Amino acid sequence: MFIGALTVVIAVSIALVQHDFKRLLGYHAVSQVGYMVLGIGTAVPIGIAGALFHMLNNAIYKSCLFLSAGAVEKRAHTTNLSKLGGIAAYMPVTFICFLVASLSISGIPPFNGFVSKWMIYQGIIELGKGKNPLWIIWLVAAMFGSALTIASFMKLLHAVFLGRPSNSLGKLKEVGISMSLPVIVLAVICAIFGIFAFSIPLSLLILP
Repeated sequence: MFIGALTVVIAVSIALVQHDFKRLLGYHAVSQVGYMVLGIGTAVPIGIAGALFHMLNNAIYKSCLFLSAGAVEKRAHTTNLSKLGGIAAYMPVTFICFLVASLSISGIPPFNGFVSKWMIYQGIIELGKGKNPLWIIWLVAAMFGSALTIASFMKLLHAVFLGRPSNSLGKLKEVGISMSLPVIVLAVICAIFGIFAFSIPLSLLILP
């Protein structure tokens, strides 16, 4: 659990200071693995189930984020955050899908990342009921990691999609259906696996 908590906090802190789109997402991928290690480390059923569910969710929303980044790179020909901005007006589908995945990885309801993180939190709280004195440290680290994740994705959304358009970008347009469709499907799954978490992914894939 110490390794998991350390991974969450250090990796998300490094992500927060990145200036490259894909490098920032890469460090977030490392940070999310810390949550999985934390959940498994609790050795509590709900914590372990939450870790496995988070692993599944991470594959979904992280793929959505990276594919969205790929769409932006294809049109803008750069992943440098200082050279991007205002892309939401030209690529609204990519922006909406990226926003959904960003909310999911940040643990915002009603998306899937919220449910799996909540289960991991519950597993950590169960440690406290078992008189484990360190449970509060692990819980604070996990919640602090989530707060930094929200902060870094607010920065990323502003820098890439909502900020002032860069003069070097020119006129952009949405990518074709072959690149948009997978991102749309993944964003929809983020919502479905969050809203119907206990009736679909958990009951069919995780809890058995």
